[in-house]
Amino acid sequence: MKEPLEQQECEDGLMMKKRILVVDDEQISRDGVAEVLTDEGYEVAVAADGQEAITLLPSFQPDLVLTDLQLPGLDGIGVLNHVRSVSPTTLVMIFTADTTIDAKRRAERLGVEDYINKPLDFADLLMRVMQALTPEV
Repeated sequence: MKEPLEQQECEDGLMMKKRILVVDDEQISRDGVAEVLTDEGYEVAVAADGQEAITLLPSFQPDLVLTDLQLPGLDGIGVLNHVRSVSPTTLVMIFTADTTIDAKRRAERLGVEDYINKPLDFADLLMRVMQALTPEV
């Protein structure tokens, strides 16, 4: 069994897995990302849309939210804004098939940790997640 790549120390000195919330309305993509992250030792929750994601935030308390930009209802920017308002230290990464400069700039202005183009390359995604969750020394 693999050891988790990223953990954080709890108050009692035990190690705890980093938590990632994956938000995507495309089930195949959502499940694929969740499986890859779980296999690498992360604790993962999934949401099919932005509203479900913000409902999960208080109970799941993710270290990272990985969201699609284009979602029905509350989009990825809406998720980012909500996360920033309720949990400013939670990292947010956006992935999307929208490769326009305007979409990327808008996300970057709002403080997104990373902006990843679809189709997703799982090895690249894992590297970016690891980098985002590894504290600077």
